[in-house]
Amino acid sequence: MLLMTLTIVAVLLTGYLLMSTMQVNHLNRAAVAMFSGVIVWVLYVFRGVDFVNLMHPAEYAAYLSDPESKATIGDFVANNLMMRYVAEACYVILFLIATNTIVGVMNNNGVFDSLVSWLRMRSSKLFLWVLTLLTFFISANVDNLTAVVLMLSIMSKIVNSHYQKVIYASAILVAAHLGGSFTVIGDMSSMMLWVHKVVTPAAFSQGLFLPAIATLAAFNFLLSTMLHGKVEVISFLHRYKGDDSFLRPWQKGVMLFVGIVGLWFIPTFSAVTHFQPFIGALCVLALIWLLEGVFTFKMNGNVLFVTRERLHNTEFVGIQIILYYLGIALGVGAMKECGALDAACNWLTQYVHNVYAYGVITGFVSMFVDNVPFVMSGMNMFDLDATADTVLNGTYWQMLSFCSAIGGCLLYSSTLAGHAVVEVENIGAGWYIRKILWRVLIAWAVGMLVFWAIH
Repeated sequence: MLLMTLTIVAVLLTGYLLMSTMQVNHLNRAAVAMFSGVIVWVLYVFRGVDFVNLMHPAEYAAYLSDPESKATIGDFVANNLMMRYVAEACYVILFLIATNTIVGVMNNNGVFDSLVSWLRMRSSKLFLWVLTLLTFFISANVDNLTAVVLMLSIMSKIVNSHYQKVIYASAILVAAHLGGSFTVIGDMSSMMLWVHKVVTPAAFSQGLFLPAIATLAAFNFLLSTMLHGKVEVISFLHRYKGDDSFLRPWQKGVMLFVGIVGLWFIPTFSAVTHFQPFIGALCVLALIWLLEGVFTFKMNGNVLFVTRERLHNTEFVGIQIILYYLGIALGVGAMKECGALDAACNWLTQYVHNVYAYGVITGFVSMFVDNVPFVMSGMNMFDLDATADTVLNGTYWQMLSFCSAIGGCLLYSSTLAGHAVVEVENIGAGWYIRKILWRVLIAWAVGMLVFWAIH
């Protein structure tokens, strides 16, 4: 059984390595996640009786005594174990589908068009602060990847200099990661903590807002030393075949207000109704679509998707990210059920047992491994109320979200949002390591000090 456990861990680590180096191997990240996630469950079933008797002896005994069950290990694993992780993943996936569609509908109705003209300013340092703060708060409402793609699209319509573009793109990446880390709807990783019921929305944001904004402020201060003079703006404003948006300015404002307020209302909706968060997100999406229908009257809203220039994010957002997340959930579930995560938990408890050390480890591992599988592993490693730091809204859960987010900025290639930045702006690894990495490290240290001070 030990050999099979090591084999399962080896397969997953190999998959994570391949996903983190996709710029070199050019493999599809979603395909690797799905393949490794399915393979480890196949391996698990080979020694399924041993694993189940180790982890779920009472539950398996009750299953065998049920006369209506098929009494096979494969059926027990498929219906009683694997589906737990698939169901939990689907809650997050449906939420992502809803929120990404909300942003897509607003974008294709011209809601964000005014940002292009509003953000055209001459001061390069002021532009850095405005751009990152806007990204920070947008990412607090939608996942990091969507926020990054949206802001890169807006920034590319304003900045003409390639040198300035790569600086601002790096700042967008850091701001999006930090913004997504302090709300439960801001990223897949923080959303998982909420779905797993180890944090509540209000306490989570209260504990992480100041560390996140302090980290962003420190990073912006350090990055601003690379900017001198004015923004090299594009000399003309690109328009979409004239004014092809069917909405008036006040209608766009209403749609933006409903979208933002609706997203922020989702935690309250979930707390009152006790429904899963994706139900609230689907309600907000339905309301946005109804508004679109009212504002465009007889015009079919789907026409907007082909008459306007869309965000070029089909490679990153959509079916691939859904399959990627599902594959990760399957892989982490197999590690949990074979006892590997419990063994790691026991080792950390015995030899480390310090939440700030956990944070440092999380950050540096997230430098190479996507924060989604790592946060999911860390979330399943410790049980709720297992230690003083893992109680509801404990410092461990907040540290996990914060440090994995900033750790993903140390090397941009370890996250989906970072990969989007590389694809769009073609940032070199050497340049990023020389110019950005040490600034992220110092900003992270500032954020950790603020975290320590308020906790």
